[in-house]
Formats: sequence, structure tokens, C-alpha cells
Amino acid sequence: MMMDEVEDRARAVLHMALGVDERYLIPQARLVDQLYADSMELLEMVMGLNEAFGIEIRAEDVAAIDTVADVYAAVRRLLDAQAEREA
Repeated sequence: MMMDEVEDRARAVLHMALGVDERYLIPQARLVDQLYADSMELLEMVMGLNEAFGIEIRAEDVAAIDTVADVYAAVRRLLDAQAEREA
């Protein structure tokens, strides 16, 4: 999956889960401090990403996610790890 495709799909999930206009989903935007995501929205985000990409974001992965760019990086990292296991 191409990086742009990952970002587009992840951005769509963030838009739905956080209820934030996509123009605010810039890479450096902080999920809690700037986009005002609460715990339920973050949970919806994780569940949406897991479903959209067929991955499993664990608690330790979530703890490292602060920005929109962190979301993209976490998804890419999990997709890469999944591809390696399947190879």
C-alpha cells in the first residue's frame, strides 16, 4: 500500500472518529491538545484504524501517538510488520 493511500485512509478514519474537518488534520496537529480528542474519540480512532487496515494497535502503540503524523507512522509500522510476518 502506497504512503499516500495509507494517509488518505487514515485521514478518513480520523475525520469520522474525531469529528474534525479534514483541513485540520495536518501532520503536526496534536490529537488531544489541538484537535480536542477525548478518550472515547481516541478509542473510536483506534477501532476504526484497526478495521480499515486489518491491524491491531495495542495500548503501547497508542501511548506513543500524539500527532496526526504519529498516527500515520504507527499504521505504516504495523502494516510493514504484518507484511514481514506474511512474507
